[in-house]
Amino acid sequence: MLLNHIGITNKSREDALRFYRDFLGLEMTRESVVPQQMSEQIFAVSWDITMLVFEKSGTKIEVFICPECRESSPVIRHIGLSLENFSGIISRAEQAGVTLITGKTKDKTVYFIRDFSGNLVEIKQL
Repeated sequence: MLLNHIGITNKSREDALRFYRDFLGLEMTRESVVPQQMSEQIFAVSWDITMLVFEKSGTKIEVFICPECRESSPVIRHIGLSLENFSGIISRAEQAGVTLITGKTKDKTVYFIRDFSGNLVEIKQL
């Protein structure tokens, strides 16, 4: 079995582009609209939803633009990405206004960043 894609929500098209394209360097390969009829059947929302698809090196993320969608708290769900330029992402995070979260125990350090809609992204060195 292979993972085909991950689908997440984002509050605005601009924030999605700024994070996934400009900050992480993924290419936006498609923009489409999920019509109301289908979004009701699949997601139980009664409006059209814009979907942006970002890809790089076999990784595909579908970002559904939905300012009305709110996540319940706490948010444990996250995406994990292995990045070639791990240290570059860490150093650029503050400049780009991206929140860097460091979790440490005596044996392990993990790094997460949040996109501009609050989605957690775990980052690891490739």
